[in-house]
Amino acid sequence: MKDLRGRMEQELRGISFIHPDFNLTPLNAGALNNSYRLETAGQCYFIKTFESDEVAVLDRRVLFDIQKQLYGRNLSVRPIYISKCNYFQIDSWSRNQTLEDSKLPLNVIISQLASALVRIHKTTIEAPTLDLPKQWQHYIDFLGSNISENDLYPLDTYTKTWYQECAKGLVFCHNDLALSHVTCHEPTTIFDWEYCANSSPYFDLASCIAINNLNHNAEEALCVCYAKLMEQPVSDVVSRVQVMKPLVEFTNRLWYLAAKLTV
Repeated sequence: MKDLRGRMEQELRGISFIHPDFNLTPLNAGALNNSYRLETAGQCYFIKTFESDEVAVLDRRVLFDIQKQLYGRNLSVRPIYISKCNYFQIDSWSRNQTLEDSKLPLNVIISQLASALVRIHKTTIEAPTLDLPKQWQHYIDFLGSNISENDLYPLDTYTKTWYQECAKGLVFCHNDLALSHVTCHEPTTIFDWEYCANSSPYFDLASCIAINNLNHNAEEALCVCYAKLMEQPVSDVVSRVQVMKPLVEFTNRLWYLAAKLTV
């Protein structure tokens, strides 16, 4: 999507609650998507643009409706507006500090991260079910000749593993829970729900470990905290997370390879 900011600014000028003299301040961008602080008529909002839609297959209208459910459960900031052409979304502004920015001890951060995962997994939300092999195939088709047969060698094994794990039970998951997505003040607010779905909780845990680059001790502590809060055997949580970790690595590799083609 070329000149997405220009298209966004043009649409913003036609929104009733936005004054023509609005101000946009760029924030820390993600790997593809950009985000902004929007100031208008004495109010402040958060805007995220959707450059990643060139790579990912995401139904932004469905995700907007899911976030409205999450806001009703005090899990998310309020979604306010979604672009008519799905270029961007406007949310309410949160002034709360995230775990990434906090000065909390690591053990407290890990505990709060586990609590956030448990809270998500215990929440019933009307959401699609994650079909991870279908997502992989989309990335593979997008990459075309830019991926080797060697890269695809584990595809059949991972597909079988995924469906076997999903048959054991699904819960609502975030699937991208970085420290920057969790506030450290009660009640905890969680951001960036674009990959949420009904999915394997252990894939969600493994994704959380990967995206936050947790070392072995932090990973172990996260699994122990999660198991205790969910009243599950620690050994079961650890073993099932280990099963999911290669699938997370495979997913991330395909995504980053595809993302490179759009830069």
